[in-house]
Amino acid sequence: MRIKMSPNGHFMANVRINGVSRRMMIDSGATVTALSEGTAEAAKLADEPDIVPVVLQTGNGMVRARTATVKTLRLGNIVARDLKVVVSPSLGEMDLLGMNFLSKLKSWRVEGRTLVLVPNHPQPAVSD
Repeated sequence: MRIKMSPNGHFMANVRINGVSRRMMIDSGATVTALSEGTAEAAKLADEPDIVPVVLQTGNGMVRARTATVKTLRLGNIVARDLKVVVSPSLGEMDLLGMNFLSKLKSWRVEGRTLVLVPNHPQPAVSD
């Protein structure tokens, strides 16, 4: 899958989270995929019990978060199952695909202004 860089310098992708369509920023600087409260609610994500409090270091400082698991995250012909995520109201409307998603791929790279994602096991693409 190839994703062109947006004019703002970010890579943005149309993703389906448990069947819910969202536009997400792909962020190789994020350790874990992070979802807004609105996305978590729309995707019907259940909170998971945290053994310890979850605090994220963001560009705007430390923020509290909770953990959840996405049953299915689909990006074109790439499908991640049982993907651990964090959810925080501090994200506003922003959703980020982090390294825990990218590390499930066979490979990923940037060629010029294009992000290339290579899945381990490509799935048939589903049209919206």
